[in-house]
Amino acid sequence: HIIILLVGTIIALICKVSFSYILLGYLAYAIFFYFVNLPVALGWTGYVMQFVLHKPRLAFPMYRFALKHKARCSSPLIAYGLHLLEDCQYPEALRTFEYVITLPKINPTMLKFARQDLAIAYWKNGDLATGISTLEQMQKDYDIFNLEFYTTLGYFYIEAGEYDKATDISNQALLEDESYGPAYDNLAQIQYRQGNLEEAESLFLKALELRDTMVDSKFYLGLIHEKQGDAEGARTFFTAAHNSK
Repeated sequence: HIIILLVGTIIALICKVSFSYILLGYLAYAIFFYFVNLPVALGWTGYVMQFVLHKPRLAFPMYRFALKHKARCSSPLIAYGLHLLEDCQYPEALRTFEYVITLPKINPTMLKFARQDLAIAYWKNGDLATGISTLEQMQKDYDIFNLEFYTTLGYFYIEAGEYDKATDISNQALLEDESYGPAYDNLAQIQYRQGNLEEAESLFLKALELRDTMVDSKFYLGLIHEKQGDAEGARTFFTAAHNSK
């Protein structure tokens, strides 16, 4: 496109076409190719709407159109898939991420994010085993992971009742960053499920000290206080969980 526009500009200048007409030519060219590549163009337009103009509600219909017409634009579709997860539209989220990972020439970083999100979508659709196997396969395929990967896999192991694996993978996150709150939340949930309420409470409080936005920690602290007969303490933590975004 740059070469075509450059050549066109040179020809226009040689022919002494006015600059205003050259600009109109640019505009016509852009409009033509926008509609020729409409699914991709709308996908990226939605991306701008959501992350630049902060108007996500305008973006979602564009994402839907892009997905319906099999657009090859990974970042917008990943953003749409995450919205679907947040909105509890789990089957559609799963279909979205299953499609994204099939895209040819996808950016490797985007593919990595999409595979992790795909695992979450499997879990949310009730297929925890496939969610775990998806993340375990990623462990074989990549050398470097973000901390969220470790705590996500750790949480999946907790859900599966594999507490030793959950502890090991959560500690892996703490080896990289000992101030990573979600890892303490994982370790706390393991202690809670094993009936060690005092240890669980200490770890949940540590998690909130490091990251005070985590709903899980507030909710489980409410449960602990409820089990201890402290209704007011439970109310405080349940209210804090309820008021979290």
